Amino acid sequence: MDSSATPEDPKAARPTPGPAAIRPIWDGEKAAPPPVYTPPPEPTAPKWSKDLAFGPARNPKRITGLDAARGCALLGMVAVHILPAANSYTGRPTFVWGIFAGHSAALFAVLAGITVALVTGSNNPYKGQKMRRSRVSLAARAAVILLLGLALDELHLPVYSILPYYGLMFFLAIPLTAARIRTLLAVAAGFATLGPILVFFTNSRLHYTTTFNPNFSSLFSLPGDTLITLLVGGTYPLVTWMSYLCLGLAIGRLNLRWLLTQVRLILVGAGLAFVGSFFSTFLIDYLGGFTNLYYYTDGYDAEDIINVMDYGPEGHLPTNTWWWLAVNGPHTDTTFDLLTSAGLAMFVIGAFLVVSRMLSHLLLPLIAAGSMTLTLYTAHLLTFVVTGDSISNFPVGWFFAQVLFALLFASAWQLARGTGPLESLVSRFCRRISYVFVPKPPEPVQVETR
Repeated sequence: MDSSATPEDPKAARPTPGPAAIRPIWDGEKAAPPPVYTPPPEPTAPKWSKDLAFGPARNPKRITGLDAARGCALLGMVAVHILPAANSYTGRPTFVWGIFAGHSAALFAVLAGITVALVTGSNNPYKGQKMRRSRVSLAARAAVILLLGLALDELHLPVYSILPYYGLMFFLAIPLTAARIRTLLAVAAGFATLGPILVFFTNSRLHYTTTFNPNFSSLFSLPGDTLITLLVGGTYPLVTWMSYLCLGLAIGRLNLRWLLTQVRLILVGAGLAFVGSFFSTFLIDYLGGFTNLYYYTDGYDAEDIINVMDYGPEGHLPTNTWWWLAVNGPHTDTTFDLLTSAGLAMFVIGAFLVVSRMLSHLLLPLIAAGSMTLTLYTAHLLTFVVTGDSISNFPVGWFFAQVLFALLFASAWQLARGTGPLESLVSRFCRRISYVFVPKPPEPVQVETR
């Protein structure tokens, strides 16, 4: 028997030299099994998609619901310009006229205010140098649109063009870009209430020549009359239509990507439209408004008064009685008309923002058209010059042809190039002008110290 294995031997109980092994500490739980190694999946070829093949179809920073609303406003103005306003058998306004007349242009103006808000910081307005550069870019954009509108009006268009008024509204919006939302809403309310009174007072006291579409010729031959037309006497007088732009600027300062904001736009818009329509109807039909219009307006019978409320005035509203400020019709530019059109614009914008959250793929042609409204609106106006009387002879065919062309061209162009042709040129020009007047600060110079 080997005596070295006996416990009595002191050498057998001596530990092995070196660090002791780590003793596990029992915490009352069973030991967890070791993790199972799972190899990563084998790389596979990506599936084909339009974005992979042609690049992103649209700028991910754009709010597609706003583009869809712009597309709706564009198609509405095309319908008003081309389709008949009255039914040939009944003599009453058509359904399309009742829906879009005056309202589609107001939707354009509200969206213009939202655009001003977006280019100056959206719900987080720019400050300092960045805001100054945005204002210079906005002024350049306003000048381009104004000059383009005056040039197009030289072609003696048979329809009213909003572009000169649109450009001036951009100019007047520049001082408001730093205003708070409450201030913007107060300014919009001021234009909506005091603007119609100023228009009425000016037209009743001042004699001037109203130009159908202000252009360079009228600006040089009748400068005073043209300016008065743009301010108070035209189809889109600035003293009333600035209420739409101020409202849009206030809306653009909200977070339009929030569902709560979108739902609020729908509810508030519906409420404003109801208030404007209800109170005008109540004043005209139940408080003697129509009777006073008939009694005090010289040369107007009942049918003439109804036509003004259905189709709008020829030129501007009569000024025989203040009761004309109670009517609500397309381009009457009364407080009730402004409330109704502004409410409908808010409702449409909110509705498209909500729908585009879930069904944007179904609205792609409309979204594409709304992203290049300047190009398509200009092409629409030029169509009247090229076709002559053909549009008035075949209005339905020309309407569907223009709508189909706008949707197909916009979809193809956005898929291939992205930004619309005129929009791209204007954007590049404005960006360069902004950096000329507000250049970037010089880069800091690194000086080596020894």
